[in-house]
Amino acid sequence: MTGSIDYLAKDGRAYITINRPEKKNAMTNAMLDQLMDGYDRAEDDDDVRVIVLQGAGDDFTTGHDLAEVGTEYGETTFDDKGRPRKPSQRARLLHDKAYLARFERVFKCLKPTLSLVKGYCLGGGLYLAEASDLVIGADTAKMGHPEQKLGLSGAAYFAAWEMMAMGPRKARELLLMADVWDAQTCLANGLLNKVVPLAALSDSGEEWAERIVRLPRDGIVMGKAATNLAMESLGISGQFSYGHILHTLATNVRYEGDEYNFMKQRRDKGVRVSNHEREAFYVKKDEARARRSRD
Repeated sequence: MTGSIDYLAKDGRAYITINRPEKKNAMTNAMLDQLMDGYDRAEDDDDVRVIVLQGAGDDFTTGHDLAEVGTEYGETTFDDKGRPRKPSQRARLLHDKAYLARFERVFKCLKPTLSLVKGYCLGGGLYLAEASDLVIGADTAKMGHPEQKLGLSGAAYFAAWEMMAMGPRKARELLLMADVWDAQTCLANGLLNKVVPLAALSDSGEEWAERIVRLPRDGIVMGKAATNLAMESLGISGQFSYGHILHTLATNVRYEGDEYNFMKQRRDKGVRVSNHEREAFYVKKDEARARRSRD
């Protein structure tokens, strides 16, 4: 199963649901395209005044499906001697520009956006939450950028927004430590507007959606347009001008012998094993440092 993006419009709301719970709502490229279609539909529907993004099952989304990561730049090509060639920089830039445009689409949507986060909200999933106007988190929410351990090491599409929301110190901590923060830590650092019990998440979302729905249509759209202009004036929207360039550079990392190469290990051992090994690699390093400090 590849999952789906489900869409329902009623009572002034557009509900967009990421539906692949058996994979913690990890999204394929096809699902990401469907997600953009959902935002287009909601923005074009004059009866929709607020967009509610949520995940099916226990999680929001773990972001881009790791099974596709590393092959997004196309099939391997070969030179005239049969040796494999890396994807060209132009191929990388074209893909990364289109990929980033999806998150910019959500960020600049002319309808207010509300994300309801429960369970894992990681990587590209965190970008979707950061791109939203409002985010309510369940007490089960776990948010972060563990994908930084793939070799990106700070090249986040939303780094400018994260610095504005959290301050540069905490933003750098979120990226360089690549920890997954619990709901209360996310609340304290500006990733969430509020935290509610899991059982109350839907009702809390409905309460806020209803308050937005009661606002006039023109007022809603002009308010969002003004917000976008403010983001431009603060320089936050500049992240969409340079993010794809930095990502292209970051995905061309040269790994040394003592470094964990997720792409190579995934090729040899599969996604699940290599993902666990990646986490264990960094935990072991941290434990070794702790032992040295105690000694």
